[in-house]
Amino acid sequence: MLKRWSRLRKIGESSGAKTIFGDVEISGYFAAGRDIKIRKLAANVPNLWRESRSDKVRQRLVAKLLPKWLAEEDLWSGDDGPEFPVTAIYGVGHVAHPRREIATLPGARNSKRISGAEAAYAFDSSLGRLLVLGEPGAGKTYILRRLMRHSLEKARENSHEPIPFYLHVSSWVESRRDIKEWVIDALSRQYGLHEQYLESWIADGELALFLDGLDELGLRRRRECIVALNKFLSRYPNLEAVVACRKREYEDAKKFLALRGSIDLHPIEAQDLVDSVNILGSDFEQLLKSIQGSRKFRSLLQNPLFLRLALITYRDVDAIGVADSRDMESTLLREYISHCEKRVNLDLNGPVQTSWLASIAQTLRARKLVSFYPDRAVVEHFPVSLEGTLKRAMLWSCFLAFVVPTIAVRFVLTASAEESTVRPMYWVLTFFLPLTFGYLAVKIAKDEFLLSPVSRTMAARKNVKIFFKRLVIVFIIQGIVAALLIPFAGNGVVAAIVVIGFPCSMMWPPMRMIWSSERAEKSRMPLFPGAELASLRRAALTVGLLVGGGFYACVSLSMYALYPALKSALLFQPGINTLFYAVPIGLLAALQNGGADLIRRHLCMVIMARRGLLPKRYFKVLDSLRKSSILIPRLGSFEFRHLMVRDYLAKKAPDSLIPRRNISLIDGRDADSRWT
Repeated sequence: MLKRWSRLRKIGESSGAKTIFGDVEISGYFAAGRDIKIRKLAANVPNLWRESRSDKVRQRLVAKLLPKWLAEEDLWSGDDGPEFPVTAIYGVGHVAHPRREIATLPGARNSKRISGAEAAYAFDSSLGRLLVLGEPGAGKTYILRRLMRHSLEKARENSHEPIPFYLHVSSWVESRRDIKEWVIDALSRQYGLHEQYLESWIADGELALFLDGLDELGLRRRRECIVALNKFLSRYPNLEAVVACRKREYEDAKKFLALRGSIDLHPIEAQDLVDSVNILGSDFEQLLKSIQGSRKFRSLLQNPLFLRLALITYRDVDAIGVADSRDMESTLLREYISHCEKRVNLDLNGPVQTSWLASIAQTLRARKLVSFYPDRAVVEHFPVSLEGTLKRAMLWSCFLAFVVPTIAVRFVLTASAEESTVRPMYWVLTFFLPLTFGYLAVKIAKDEFLLSPVSRTMAARKNVKIFFKRLVIVFIIQGIVAALLIPFAGNGVVAAIVVIGFPCSMMWPPMRMIWSSERAEKSRMPLFPGAELASLRRAALTVGLLVGGGFYACVSLSMYALYPALKSALLFQPGINTLFYAVPIGLLAALQNGGADLIRRHLCMVIMARRGLLPKRYFKVLDSLRKSSILIPRLGSFEFRHLMVRDYLAKKAPDSLIPRRNISLIDGRDADSRWT
């Protein structure tokens, strides 16, 4: 036992995080589970071992994974540049703090003006329970990461300090879902952490939750989430929590979070703005002149987000065009997107890119969503007006894929065979069997067309073992039946039973494997782009080979044993005869286990690309958008760099492209239903 766990520990320590992108290493979310190997290390560990293993998991989290995640978050969001002099008001006016704690809170009686650099003071003064409010682009997420870094430093120095984790509240989608259950599920999926560790850390107050995006929930759901958070925090009084939300959306909810303090972020002061840009040097001389020459432009750049976008866009470039425009906000966003396009030689002003990306942005904004999953987007964002075309293409593709090659092969073999009394029957089967398999393929495609796009799971090794167990059972039963029928060997009825029954019984083990893969839950999202498509290909290929190969081996073995009795009824050798059935059955199994979903997704991309609604090289364009920082990778999804970028693109979406499908993780409803 000790050797086994020692070997697992070495595997977990030696295998580093692997990522899908090569130019920038992203270990943040989807590589975290591979890096820590917690699921393998924690399975069935005795309590004494689990306690020591928990300490090692904690050490790796605070020393390696979380610092790297924070650094990469700053890189993707562009916050690794200069720090801006943001100010805030710290107090308790926006929280429902317990009355008994009023006298002990430093900001209870008098609000205090602090700088962004003093956010850690507010965090410590509120005993780890803080609300961060601000206007769009005011720097709420940046403050969250700053506080998370502060909490991480404390966790490094003291093993009893809580471990900080970042979560986006928009993934809290099910009404009245317990916050504890959601936290454990989200952290388990994102970081690969075992549920038992998380349960223990929550109970002991060793978790610090940094929750972002409360304003992305609808009004009713926002209120429900605030109530659920208050219940959760009252149940675990030692747990630290920081929540970020837009000020207007928080006030609209008319419910206060039970925290111990709040900071209200304010815009950058005008003089501080000028000084900050002036310090950056001659590269931003033209931008500085525009700031000093236009009061409206200066007011716009007092928002930290727009200032950062301006610094990215207008290095050594004149910003007069923005300063003189009527809608400075939209002009700056357009110039920023244009600048990002030039970095990767991508033109978003073309009809293809504008339509599909803007359509996705519009759907996300309408449904209060932050991210989209590229593996599912081609189905979930497919226009309703083209669904009839998609369905016809899918059904005909599945039908012809079975009928045409099968008829062609059987026709050539039957035509080249020697004359026989059974040859007319084979001519009938040449057309009848392929049409039958084609009908079954169409039925499978029809059923799949109505289902939501999800991944598939299967255990190939387990199913192979079950297959051989069933095969042994069939052999034993056939042996017993054969022994009992020996006295009746000359009876014609008994011979017919053996000739028909034995091959049919050999079909049972492979045919049972047709249902060996399972559709995953709709809430189970891919860990990296392309993971869901890979799971479908793996399931379809594996099940197809297992069923087709198993069917061919079992039935051929039985047919060869009975070949002397069946020789006059067969036009070909048993191996060739069985092949006519094994291949279509294997293809049907592949179609049932992810193949039909793969065909649907591919046809969605082809149809939309031909109509100019999607780039032909879909995933390549997504990777270019990632490199340009317009899109940011998040697990198996992408999100826009900021909600303002998403909202700007959403305004450019043609009305004809608005999809009517529900998107993944929305309201807990079925993703196949329609919405208007």
